[in-house]
Amino acid sequence: MRFNRTFFLLFIFLLSNYLNLFAQNKYPQGYFRLPLDLTPSLSGTFSEIRSNHFHSGVDLRTQGAEGKPVYAIADGHVARIRVQPVGFGKALYIEHSNGYTSVYGHLHNFIPAIQKYVVAEQYRRESFDVDLYPAEDKFYFKKGDLIAWSGNSGSSGGPHLHFEIRKTSNQNPINPLLCGLDIRDNIAPVIQAFKVYPVSEYSTVNNSPDNMLFTVTANNNTYTINDNKPLMISGDVAFGVQSYDKHNASELRNGIVSFKVFIDDEQVFAYRVDEISFDETRYVNSVIDYEELIRRKRRFIQTRILPNNPLKIYSSVKNKGVFTFDENKEYKVVVELADVAGNKGILKFLVIGKPPVHIPLNRNEHKNSVHFRWDHPNSFESETFNLEIPPGSLYENIWFTYKEERPKNGTFAKLYHVHNYYTPLHNSFTISIKTENLSPALINKAVVARLDEKGQWVSEGGGYKNGFMTARSRNFGVYSVKVDTLAPKIIPVNIQNGKNISQQKTISLKISDSFAGIKSYRATMNGKWILMDYDRKNDLITYEIDDRTLKGNNSFLLVVEDNVGNRSEYKANLIR
Repeated sequence: MRFNRTFFLLFIFLLSNYLNLFAQNKYPQGYFRLPLDLTPSLSGTFSEIRSNHFHSGVDLRTQGAEGKPVYAIADGHVARIRVQPVGFGKALYIEHSNGYTSVYGHLHNFIPAIQKYVVAEQYRRESFDVDLYPAEDKFYFKKGDLIAWSGNSGSSGGPHLHFEIRKTSNQNPINPLLCGLDIRDNIAPVIQAFKVYPVSEYSTVNNSPDNMLFTVTANNNTYTINDNKPLMISGDVAFGVQSYDKHNASELRNGIVSFKVFIDDEQVFAYRVDEISFDETRYVNSVIDYEELIRRKRRFIQTRILPNNPLKIYSSVKNKGVFTFDENKEYKVVVELADVAGNKGILKFLVIGKPPVHIPLNRNEHKNSVHFRWDHPNSFESETFNLEIPPGSLYENIWFTYKEERPKNGTFAKLYHVHNYYTPLHNSFTISIKTENLSPALINKAVVARLDEKGQWVSEGGGYKNGFMTARSRNFGVYSVKVDTLAPKIIPVNIQNGKNISQQKTISLKISDSFAGIKSYRATMNGKWILMDYDRKNDLITYEIDDRTLKGNNSFLLVVEDNVGNRSEYKANLIR
């Protein structure tokens, strides 16, 4: 018996290492280089949990600065150039002959040949925001050629390079670190906390029917639950873990790659993300403890696979990640977290199965709620409110709750409590709200508004028909109708009427809107459209002065419009 147990453990160890090697060898090895000539340091890893998505690449640090040279990771042609005020900002896509495409995001600028092409297209279309697909023979690079400079454009939270490797055939991002890129890592993932979730009517943890959080104690890379006592579990439960990972060149916290559970040496759950589809990335909200994220900003990955979770990131899963322990029997549980280099953080604890504890049924628990099924269309209607949720929008069945309140100052409808903030949605629903005391003059300024979990009103847009405002949203919460009659703000940064700008290289202004959001902006010099780079996170637009600004007097005009038609203008005579 002793020999068999040792042999079994050795077999599991060798199989784990083989599978890890196999996962890496599925992808090209030695074909790609890194896109920066800096010591590789990551501020974000592939598949780590982000807001409503898995991170689709790695974030390479650029020493806190913009303007670092970015190089092609292999021979290939530019397949796409994307410029936008959000997302990846200025991004370049290079298609390689081996069936993969590399992506470089948040760039500051492209090399002159690409920059000239992009600017020409922006002027032709009179739009800063462009999505370009140049001919295959337009821009070709060899491995190691300079293609751009790193930046902080789009929705970037600071200077860095967002870098991806995608399968060209379906544009699915894969983990770039599986392609043999040299990033030193001998640091194991850190386990921060552990949760147990009772999931059935008679389930308990240590005699409690509530979700239970446990702190952990580390001894090197092995963890125990702090009191080191066996968990007393009755009925069906799921597990959840909060963690982070580091590598040698950075103190920043990144995400894990793999999460496994073993019960008495049998693998009963495995989670690993090596590839993800953009069509499926929002299903991340079914992977995590969403309520814990909203309430406390802590990300726990759960073992329980919700009914509306089609992700192919699981293996060796028993009973959809829900575990049952026989009465009066002791079990050894091991939770194993790993990074892409194979470093592991391991949590060990004992479970003793307990008889079910009778919990008195609260017959009024769902008295004022309606049962919604995740795989059915669901609706709720009153005289002044209508909600339509398409099938597949929920991740599991819910008891839908609803409440009305009287209108408050600044609202033109009742306040509608539409379920709660802690239930995620995959697809948008349609909401219609009957307006109150909304004069005809304000109809075009009205929007459906949502009071978010921070207590701030957010515009959901929408349109007016037959006394109702109708909009689409992907968030439960408190809804009403508000109006926006304030024009966008325009604040000049480095110009004023009559200023001599002959010593300036740029013209910059800040543009913002109080509620409905900016729909468009248009700048002209002497009546002709000029390109203004839009840094939306900083509300900043910038024009690089060129020959469109003439020697002598120039008439500058900026018009900004919000999403309900309020407009602002700024005019200035500028001397060059």
